[in-house]
Amino acid sequence: MRTSKRGFLLGTKIGETNVFFLDAQGRQILALEIRVARDTSELTALIQRLVPEARVVVDSVNESIILTGDVPNGLAADQVLRISGQYAGGTDKVLNMMNVLSGDQVMLRVRIVEMQRSVIKQLGMNLSSSNILNQLLPKDWGIKFATANGFSVNGAFLGGTTLDSSWARNFIRPVSNTFDDAKSALRDPSQYAGAGGYSSTFDPTTNITKVTYGPGELVTGERTDSNIQALERVGLARTLAEPNLTATSGEPAKFLAGGEFPVPTAQEGNRVSVEFKPFGVGLGFTPIILSPDRISLKISTEVSEISTAASFRQADTLIRDAAGNVTDTIRGLSIPGVSVRRAENTMELPSGRSMVMAGLIQQATRQSIEGLPGLKDLPVLGNLFRSRDFQSNETELVIIVTPYIVKSTTMDELQTPGDGYAPASDAAALLLGRMNRMVKPDSKGLPKGRYRAPIGHIVN
Repeated sequence: MRTSKRGFLLGTKIGETNVFFLDAQGRQILALEIRVARDTSELTALIQRLVPEARVVVDSVNESIILTGDVPNGLAADQVLRISGQYAGGTDKVLNMMNVLSGDQVMLRVRIVEMQRSVIKQLGMNLSSSNILNQLLPKDWGIKFATANGFSVNGAFLGGTTLDSSWARNFIRPVSNTFDDAKSALRDPSQYAGAGGYSSTFDPTTNITKVTYGPGELVTGERTDSNIQALERVGLARTLAEPNLTATSGEPAKFLAGGEFPVPTAQEGNRVSVEFKPFGVGLGFTPIILSPDRISLKISTEVSEISTAASFRQADTLIRDAAGNVTDTIRGLSIPGVSVRRAENTMELPSGRSMVMAGLIQQATRQSIEGLPGLKDLPVLGNLFRSRDFQSNETELVIIVTPYIVKSTTMDELQTPGDGYAPASDAAALLLGRMNRMVKPDSKGLPKGRYRAPIGHIVN
């Protein structure tokens, strides 16, 4: 109190309080209800100066600010909200009750094109040769030579052409003493009867002797085998996805075309639960309309597919009895991996203009040569002692985005792929091979105007 008739009240924080004034006898002469609030006149003037098209009323409750009124679009509402957040010390202290007059929406068209080219070449030759030398070495002794060239890059021969050839020569002699054919063996063959299973029968009417040899033994055996394997495989794959997604300015939107595959996860108490992981073509974006011809985009796009290259294989579990013998086997789990191409970006584009968001060129080459050391390096003849395995994978990925500021329309202006479809009659299906009825160009239910898009026949 400065004097008996003048006093000053200082508010230390936002809120409400009561003040009572008493005279010398303790009687109440004045009662005041005082409310301490923010001075929003400065914020109102700032909003009117920076966002002149907005018609906003600013009020304060305790430490929060309430915004009411009309704004022309979402961009103006976002600007007013950010200005008020700086004034109040954070957007969490601002209650947005503004009315957006025009609900601007953004449609994002994404074109994802991926080309994959793979080349596999395999060429190999294996030789095998064996020789039994009973004349020089003890019985059933011999020499064997063989090459076993594999295809380590791909793990095995994948197909193609296989050419096998073999050559063998054996020399067998009877288990009997040799004799001179120049002697009178045919005139008197009985002298060799029983020698090494030898027997003969003489027919006096025809004067012909029939000679039969019994079991014999291998003197020399030679065998040579060759195996040629050749393969050349070229593969080409094209992936095209054109997801379209629409969202209100400032709000996120997500899209996924694909599926989910189960992945087991460990839990407490030795329990196993299943978690599903998504794969396919995914798109997520948050648009903000900066001006009637300018759009800010925060985009996340992804192309994923199940791949066995990064799969996980759990080891088998053996069940044993008390003696330690294996009684059963629990097969381990096999969890596939996921091959992912992902891109995240923030950009600004005019409505209807396109930009390449991301691009990827990847090339992986693997090759190996297996063969006999020394001999595989010989010119020309070295091909007989080596195998070559070659694998090449090339991938090119391009992602193109195009935003559009769109507005709602009537149902008559829209069309679905099923409009005008009707199954063919039994007669048309059996006699003409048709799957659907022919629709006349002037049939009802089709959109008006000319169809502006690639049209024609699809022949598979």
